[in-house]
Amino acid sequence: MARRFREHDLRGVTDLRGMWDFAFLGEVEPDDVDVSAIRFNDVMAVPGCFDATPAYAGKRGLAAYRTRVLLPKGGRQWLVLDGVHHWCRVCADRRAIGDHAGGFTRFPMDFEARAGEVEIVVLVDNRFNYERCPLHVGYFDWYQYGGIARGAELHSPQDPFIESLSVATSDWSSREITLTVRCRASAQRRGLPLTATFGDAVVVDEPVDVAAGVCEFERSFRVPGAPLWSPDAPNLHLLHLRLGDDDVRERVGIRQVWTEGRKILLNGEPVRLLGVNRHESHPQFGHGLPDSVLLWDAQLIRDLGGNFVRGSHYPQDGRWLDLCDELGLMVWCESTGWQHGAEHLNDSRFMQAQLTNVEEMVAVAQTHPSVIMYGVLNEGRSGDPACRRGYETLLSRLRQLDPTRPLTYASCWLEEDVCFDLVDLIAMNDYPGWYHHTVSEIPAVLDEDAATVDGKGFAGKPLMVSEIGAEALWGWRDWNAERWSEQHQAAVVDAGCKHVLFERDRWCGIAIWQFCDVRSSEEVGRALSRARGFNNKGIVDEYRRPKMAYDVVRRHFRAARGKS
Repeated sequence: MARRFREHDLRGVTDLRGMWDFAFLGEVEPDDVDVSAIRFNDVMAVPGCFDATPAYAGKRGLAAYRTRVLLPKGGRQWLVLDGVHHWCRVCADRRAIGDHAGGFTRFPMDFEARAGEVEIVVLVDNRFNYERCPLHVGYFDWYQYGGIARGAELHSPQDPFIESLSVATSDWSSREITLTVRCRASAQRRGLPLTATFGDAVVVDEPVDVAAGVCEFERSFRVPGAPLWSPDAPNLHLLHLRLGDDDVRERVGIRQVWTEGRKILLNGEPVRLLGVNRHESHPQFGHGLPDSVLLWDAQLIRDLGGNFVRGSHYPQDGRWLDLCDELGLMVWCESTGWQHGAEHLNDSRFMQAQLTNVEEMVAVAQTHPSVIMYGVLNEGRSGDPACRRGYETLLSRLRQLDPTRPLTYASCWLEEDVCFDLVDLIAMNDYPGWYHHTVSEIPAVLDEDAATVDGKGFAGKPLMVSEIGAEALWGWRDWNAERWSEQHQAAVVDAGCKHVLFERDRWCGIAIWQFCDVRSSEEVGRALSRARGFNNKGIVDEYRRPKMAYDVVRRHFRAARGKS
């Protein structure tokens, strides 16, 4: 069972998961809604996606969620929502306290409340509205569900309180760790006790001065001999930080990751990435996966012999990152996006939304040792010079926020790409054997791709196959092994894995597209090119039933890791 990625001993926290009052308002604008007049005539699970339930399947529009919380004392409250799709307005006691755009990231809203019962209403809009929420566009090749899809909590913080905590390994060999604390106070405080324990050891114990408003400070310490984190030995340690009357518990792993030449190094040792691309999606739960499905997914990836998962194509749930920490799955976290062009990357609204998305992604991901790289803009138009400044802006911001992890993006424009110099690792998406060429030509196509990258002057950088695969309908087996059959998909991934993992040493890893089948866009053009309205390239179907390709990938991954 995945644990929370933050826990508290001293701070009052109310878990808001459960059944909320619900009303589907439909084609109305949020500004036209009188929260006090909403007639809540149904209930909805939080976390969950309302448009994945039978009563509201496929519906797009404005919805309202309501819950009530009894506060033993008044004062400042901090409502934390882990992911709301796609846009929301949060109200406390019928007063709007803030809006948020973008469905896959954690964000807080603060407000003042009196002791007693407080009513929280969240207006949720899953319609595609570029003006309001430019991150979510209808053409994406995955179904974008709506609702309060991830967890919700109400914090009653102390003053001052810890707003965020980040932990980074400064030197894996000496076990040096850097701790960065960001806190908020209503007034200046002097000599406030700051303590931190790492396991059973006290590593920080000193008074600190805290300024009014937002204050940030950094401390470093060493824990000699502490076990390191790696895929084969995912050792975790509990860090407990206390500042005055507030505290945070965080599980951390000691490890460093960087690129050197053509290799990715983890704690100084080269690693090969054996993995899958994974959407957080299920036909019964939408993006709001229960713990049991998260565990099922992680167990299947480990059964494959996999050690890597690319979070496609948006920031990942903290519960999933917790599981990856525990089970030794390395993770590529990327911002929300799919095939954006110059019209987006030169639009200030889109870029500001992307920057916020990146910042909120890093805030959750940076304490997780499983996250070994960040990415942006899947299959964006990185071959268009007009897009380069957008890539520079986002990658620079990522490097500023977290310089401890390599950066990348998935490119399908190898010949034209003008942004490879901005990243630490080059990732290529290609689908020989499906969209072009035959299965027998897959090795030659992959070699040509690698030669293209190297010929552009990047032979000294790591290169991975970030997407490769073919669609297959679960249970359809055909003697002719035609496209859409399980045999054809198995042959494609067999040729790709064999060549990348055993016949060449140019690639540092491979990520199969994809782990499970997922519902695709409602757009007619997209739906007509996707049998059942799904992207069927999963090596398991949407209910996690394995296809023939699963066994093929399992054989290759286990052989590459030396497992029987």
